[in-house]
Amino acid sequence: MKSLTLTVPLPAHQHAPSSKRLLGLPFELRNLIYYHVLVDVPKHSRTHHQDCHFRQNHTRNSIEPAACHVLELAVNLVPSQALCPWDEPLQCRCAKRTTLNLLLACRQLHREAAPVFWSANTFVFDHPDEFALCVGARLREAYRPLLRHVYIASPDGWDTYTRTHTNIFTDTRIAQKGGIPRWLQFWGVLKQCRGMRTLAVRPEVVKRHAADMASLRDWMPELRRLELTWVGKYKDHMVSWERDWGSFRACTTLQRHTVFARATQVVDFRGAGADFSKERCKNLYRDFTTNFCVYVDSIVRERFLGCDLEQDRDWIFLHDGRMAAGLDDARTSYRVALPTGEKTRVTFMAVPQSQRTRVRLMRARLAREAELRARGRPTAAEEQVLKEIKERRAANKSREADEEACERKKTLSARRAREEERREEERRERERKRAELGRAVEAAKEERRTGRKRVVKGRSVEREMGEVSM
Repeated sequence: MKSLTLTVPLPAHQHAPSSKRLLGLPFELRNLIYYHVLVDVPKHSRTHHQDCHFRQNHTRNSIEPAACHVLELAVNLVPSQALCPWDEPLQCRCAKRTTLNLLLACRQLHREAAPVFWSANTFVFDHPDEFALCVGARLREAYRPLLRHVYIASPDGWDTYTRTHTNIFTDTRIAQKGGIPRWLQFWGVLKQCRGMRTLAVRPEVVKRHAADMASLRDWMPELRRLELTWVGKYKDHMVSWERDWGSFRACTTLQRHTVFARATQVVDFRGAGADFSKERCKNLYRDFTTNFCVYVDSIVRERFLGCDLEQDRDWIFLHDGRMAAGLDDARTSYRVALPTGEKTRVTFMAVPQSQRTRVRLMRARLAREAELRARGRPTAAEEQVLKEIKERRAANKSREADEEACERKKTLSARRAREEERREEERRERERKRAELGRAVEAAKEERRTGRKRVVKGRSVEREMGEVSM
């Protein structure tokens, strides 16, 4: 008997064949979709989400911390940014990438979309060691040449040690006498990124690596721009004595009282004089640290923060209106001219909110609260109050439980003490009776001994009397 096949046509609203799915689209369209999904602004340029707690309760002069500085890290690779066990960090996840799950959908999507992700994004690192660990130990070797844009900058002090005894990949000690050059491992990883086009590094990595700098054009034939990075950190005078070490996420008293600014100096590495000798690398480092950084720092303090450089350049007032007009989240980047004639762009990463932003956030909050009330649900403030009430009740219950346990412990201790006292009294009573019994036995023995002596003495007297009568 032949099998029967019944063909039922699908309704028009149901999914069509694979030609209407993502992998059925032309590659050019898929590539455009990958770009819009996976490519985002650099980490140091991302802002907080509208409902983030760092965006709430701001005044005209309060500082909104940069999202990259309070980012909750999944893995911390920089020891100076590690949290201490006693820290209570205040952080968020607004600077996290949220679309990377696309790369895990299937192998074909990963094979097509990964080159777009690695080549079109700018990857920001706080320290050269973080770059070496992420790229040299965690990134597949096949993807390293795909990196196009890398930016390494941090407000932390520059690492000026010339040699190291630690292998950053294995976290073990190097047995070689005298160690190895401090940035040898960094340059070893950087050599594998042959597709690099823009590279911004901290100045300490070029000071004593003239040979590596001279070989940049050979390692990276597509490199178009090389920059040295600077990041300044400016605390308000009210918190000048607060904790200023370790992770900024744990410095909760500084987060709304600190402004960060960054700038870069372009290095000519393809010109006629770009020989990158040992002496030129030293001069490049010296010029950047003693001229460029000093000039930019002075301009930021005097022009934007309102400091008096003649009296006290370290006395900074961020909340009394001395900051430059217009320095807020509506405009954070300014092009400035240095005394040397050079021009650079200064970008602020933690600034006050503009009036437009505050009004927009307030309207959004009121609309969100009205919608929640219409649904019969509590607002964020009410949820916070309910949360505090629950925490207070939990704390009261915990305190009552502790008091009850303490009272129970006292009762048991008193009962145990009474039991011990009763046992001690019974022991003393037994010892007293035993002593009385012993004394009675001794008295009886003494009485028997005395009676025997009396009998013996009476017999002796009778014998003597008989002898006398005879």
